[in-house]
Amino acid sequence: MSMCLMVSFAALMNSHTAWGDEVKKNQFADENQTKYQFDIASQPLPQALAAFSAMTGIQVLYTEKSIYSYRSVALQSEFGASDGLQALLGGTDLQFRYTADRSVTIEKRSAASSLNDEVEVGAITVIGTRQSRYDSRYSETGTLVAKDVTDIPRTVDVIPEQLLLDQHARELEDVYRLSPNVVNVDGYGGSREDFLIRGFRRRDDIYRNGVRLKTNGRVNPDTVDSVQIVKGPVAEIGQMTPGGLVNIITKKPQFIRENHIATDFDEYGEREVQADFTGPLNEEKTIAYRLTTSAENSRNFRKSDIDRQFLSSSFYWEADNGANVNFNYEYTHDERPIDRGVITVPGNGTQRNIVNTSVETRFDQSNLNNRDVSTHILELDTAIPVFNDDWTFENKLFYAYEQVDEIRNEVVNVSNTGILTRRVQGNDDRELSTAFVRMQLRGEFDAGLPVDLVSGVELRHQDESWTNFAGANQTGGTVSNPSSFTLVDNTDSNPILRRYTEVKQLSYGPYAQGDIHLTDAVTMTLGARYEVVANEYNQVDRLTDTASGFDPESDGHLTKSAALVWKPVEELSLYASYAETFQSQNIYSGNETTAVFAPEKGRQYEVGAKWSGLNDRLLLSGALFDIHQKNVVETVNGTPEMTGGIRSRGAEAVITANPVQGLNLRAGVGLLDAEIVSENANNGNTPTNTPDITTSLWASYEFQKAKSSLKGLGFGAGLYHVGNRYGDSAHSFELGDYTLLDVGMWYYLPVRNESRVRFDLGVKNVTDEQYYVASGGTYRVSVGAPRTFFGSIRFEF
Repeated sequence: MSMCLMVSFAALMNSHTAWGDEVKKNQFADENQTKYQFDIASQPLPQALAAFSAMTGIQVLYTEKSIYSYRSVALQSEFGASDGLQALLGGTDLQFRYTADRSVTIEKRSAASSLNDEVEVGAITVIGTRQSRYDSRYSETGTLVAKDVTDIPRTVDVIPEQLLLDQHARELEDVYRLSPNVVNVDGYGGSREDFLIRGFRRRDDIYRNGVRLKTNGRVNPDTVDSVQIVKGPVAEIGQMTPGGLVNIITKKPQFIRENHIATDFDEYGEREVQADFTGPLNEEKTIAYRLTTSAENSRNFRKSDIDRQFLSSSFYWEADNGANVNFNYEYTHDERPIDRGVITVPGNGTQRNIVNTSVETRFDQSNLNNRDVSTHILELDTAIPVFNDDWTFENKLFYAYEQVDEIRNEVVNVSNTGILTRRVQGNDDRELSTAFVRMQLRGEFDAGLPVDLVSGVELRHQDESWTNFAGANQTGGTVSNPSSFTLVDNTDSNPILRRYTEVKQLSYGPYAQGDIHLTDAVTMTLGARYEVVANEYNQVDRLTDTASGFDPESDGHLTKSAALVWKPVEELSLYASYAETFQSQNIYSGNETTAVFAPEKGRQYEVGAKWSGLNDRLLLSGALFDIHQKNVVETVNGTPEMTGGIRSRGAEAVITANPVQGLNLRAGVGLLDAEIVSENANNGNTPTNTPDITTSLWASYEFQKAKSSLKGLGFGAGLYHVGNRYGDSAHSFELGDYTLLDVGMWYYLPVRNESRVRFDLGVKNVTDEQYYVASGGTYRVSVGAPRTFFGSIRFEF
């Protein structure tokens, strides 16, 4: 499947080498390297180049729009890469030059006719899914200066859409487990995104295209182009937990026409259809569109019904001078129950035991459990070259509105004899709006040393209101037979809580990050951000008609970062970094508790190495880190608690490789020593849900040789291990460890006009291991999915 990424740079490179000499050098290399059996039909040149890229693993880049007007010759013979590409360009006024071992740029012949021409590229089109299908080297997160992950002085895991497709990722929780020292958490009964990074739990925030967004729902995987997981704090990005952040990069319009329609299904009742369309809107290739949509009406192994619809429409316009505009509107509707999982029962002394029951056992009542979330997102990005095109003035306007209604029932107590006490509760008319503005300058200058600089200002306003209600406790039913007692909705007839709450948060401030190139091999990165935070909290008790509120004074925080990257050889990067962060939490509201806490503050030291080998077909990275956070709040059974602090130290390593044609793998291991630093009895304990080891491996092989009768057939397998975790800070019960094995296979069936159909079949949790994903408290233990057979059909045209 071809791929087109629009990446804007002010200046990509200077070239002082003649095109003829460059081609001769690489043609000579071809004589001693791989020969390819090409089978590329005559077709529009962009599609032919995509096929060339898929077969050779060479990245093809171009900015010349006339490429869309050409049709390639048929290429059906054995050639080296240079000879094959030269043949495809025959009869055009285009030529190519190598810009790296596995990367070529296409341009008009006149653009490289001189030995001393400088080539300045504005908008680059990268075409083709490389053979290294799981290696996504470009990161938009973890640094304000966009660059290859090997040049970023911290750990950044970039997980591309292709890996989601091969793994049949139903939710993003299937993606998080691919990154070392990242585990899934309770997620409000599985109804929203929730994860731990390096021992620190995210708050309510997830990043979307670089914008911090509080969300009460799930992110639909159909919007994802890549998931970028940044380890550790990034001082200049703003508020975040010191463990790191997850940034969702959404799909953007492309100038190469690509369309697909797909359906997914599994044995328990997953039923989803999706469609994705993108391409140019005019002959000049200056306007492109993308329309992505899906609808799901599914049931999972816990007999939870999931009903969701998704629509994303976006448009991209690019002017001749490199200015561009991207607009996106996204709508998501997600309706599902809040599944608190299974419960614990009293054990010896203060210890508790997870009840031994079937994975399908529910301790709630389905007719009194539903959560309905609707989300609208508007996003506008602009970029304008300024100062003789040496700088770019970039702007982002972002607005999100979310509306939630829910009713749920859950266990609040279990007697020593196994009698259940449950409560019906929920939230009415929960509304959440987020407005965000960013203005920044990006460019480079010479201050005695070359400097790449990004500097700007951001403003974010969030307004959230809801009515929390609860009925009196109802006792009945047993651990062994929860459904023997019927709950009633007594939230109106016998209420114990009905409270209206509104929270407003405003934050703003300047930031800057600079890459100072001390030598050709050494780069120093400095960053800083000053952020002012103001919160306002109001509450009305509807039962007593009393009002209360907090309006703390605004508070400003300066966070700083510094790092060094040394490249003793081009393939190897060694780095050391320091960064600070904070996260405002002045006011926190739990189920029945309102508390005011000081802001969380944290810092991280990290050292690491990254090595790129085998002509960029192998990427190895490793890191050691030390994180300390203070003023940590943990929610236990809906109540906020100050644990004091967390100290987290560990190591992790990741390998992404394409050792031979068709074979791809991604593996990682994380070791973690995290402990609570507190004056209470929990001091020294491991934080909730935090394992000491996580490992993952996903490997796939696809037959790709043109003459192979098995071309298009692929196999994949994944192995995941999570170490033992504790269910609460007091260590009153354990979740245990688990190891999962997933397998899958697919086949691409060619059809007419370069279209194809992909068929997938697979099994998740092949060994049918019973395990627990996470704990949200004493009566909130999430159950892992049993062995599941799945399939999908995808038509690409």
